[in-house]
Amino acid sequence: MEIKDAIHLLEGANIQPASPQQWTDLGCGDGIFTRALAHLLPAGSFVYGVDKKKQLLPAKINDVNIAFLQHDFENDPLPLRQLDGMLLANSLHYCRNTKMVLQQLLSFQKAGQERFLIVEYDSTAANRWVPYPLSFDKMKNILIALGFKRVDKFGERPSVFRREKMYACQAELF
Repeated sequence: MEIKDAIHLLEGANIQPASPQQWTDLGCGDGIFTRALAHLLPAGSFVYGVDKKKQLLPAKINDVNIAFLQHDFENDPLPLRQLDGMLLANSLHYCRNTKMVLQQLLSFQKAGQERFLIVEYDSTAANRWVPYPLSFDKMKNILIALGFKRVDKFGERPSVFRREKMYACQAELF
């Protein structure tokens, strides 16, 4: 996927770009979605790219600061607090217990502003690249069980690697 495709997939998110925000991209990999998020946030914002493996990310894009943290978000508490939102793009399908991971991640966001942007494959079939698939219906049910009031799919695109589509959704607890 190219940066323009990632930006296009996230464009429908309701990020409310009035003032600077702090976000994290969990399981950021090479940072394609970290960069896309930086294009959508207002100047002065901050994005933390988090991944188990060391990654090289730019320090700034469009006046949005970017920092990398080498960290296992599935198994260890995040060293971040008071986040305005969390992006999980193609990372939750590696988590054995998605509901538990999302529940734990809520405590690192600002109270009353809990928000996830999620990109996943709309699939129910596991394979070695997607060991724990999360169709949109399954993801929505998990998020509703966690108390999220709104779960909206705002983007979709064909997958380069699979027959299924990729979806982007936003979940808000407030």
